[in-house]
Amino acid sequence: MKKQPKEYSVPAIDKTVAILNALTEQHLTIQEIHTTLNVPKSTAFVILNTLEQYSLIQKNPEGKYRLGHGVLRWGIGYMKSMDLVAIARPHLEQLVADTPYTAHLAVSEKGKPVYVDKVEGGGFVRFATKIGQVQPLHMSGVGKAIASGMSEEEIAAVLAAELEGTPDKLERALEKLMEDVEHVHQYGFSIEDEEFEEGIRCIGAPIRGENGQVFASISITTLNKDLPATKYQMMGASVKETADRISAELGYLEQKPAPVKDMPKQGGAR
Repeated sequence: MKKQPKEYSVPAIDKTVAILNALTEQHLTIQEIHTTLNVPKSTAFVILNTLEQYSLIQKNPEGKYRLGHGVLRWGIGYMKSMDLVAIARPHLEQLVADTPYTAHLAVSEKGKPVYVDKVEGGGFVRFATKIGQVQPLHMSGVGKAIASGMSEEEIAAVLAAELEGTPDKLERALEKLMEDVEHVHQYGFSIEDEEFEEGIRCIGAPIRGENGQVFASISITTLNKDLPATKYQMMGASVKETADRISAELGYLEQKPAPVKDMPKQGGAR
C-alpha cells in the first residue's frame, strides 16, 4: 500500500490562521477567542500583540479585535495576481499554440521570479515546473527579464542572498547578469541558454504595470533542439510582442513604441 505523504504544521501558525479566519467573520475579545477557538489566553495575547504590530489586526475601544489595514496588501496582491493571470492566459495560449514550447508567467516577489501560471503547447515533452515555484534571478529567462527593471544595487542584493561562495563568484555572476539585463534593454527579450538545466532553453520578456514598473515576466521553455540560436531573434520578437500586449491590457502606455532591434548575426546567447 502506498504511504500517504505526512502533513506537517506549526501549532502557533495554526492558531494564528484560526484567529485571522475568525476575525474575518466578526469582532472578538481575547476571552471570546479563548472560548470559541480554544486558544489559551496567554497564547492568544502573544499572537494578537504580534499581529497588531504588523497592522494585520486592530483593537477597538470596546476591547474587541478586528482585521487591520495590513491584510489589504495580501488581498490586493492576490487580486492583482489573479487579474494578471486572467489577462495573460489567452496571450500565452496564442504564443505557444501549435508549438513544442511551454509558456510561463512569473511575478516578482522580493526580486525573485515566482511562477503563477503555465501553459503547455502541443509538444510531447512536459516540463516539471509548477505554480509557486521560485526561479533563480540570474539563470532563468523570467528572472533576467524581471532584473531588467531593477537597479544594479537591487540585483546585487538578490544575488547575495541566492548565491553562496566567494566575493569573486558573486562579482562574476553580477557582471554576467548585468550583461543579460543590457541585452533585454537593447533587444526587448532575455535568453537562458542551458544555464539552469542542460538541454533546456528559454526566452523571456518583461511585463510592465500601469506605472511602467516591471513587476512580472513571461517566457517560453523548450528543448534546445527546438530553439536553435537561429530562432532567437524571431522567437524573441514574438515573446516581446506578447509581453507588450499583456502590459498594454494592464494599463501600460509606452510613449514611443520601439521595434525590436536585430541581434548580431553571430548572436551569442545571453
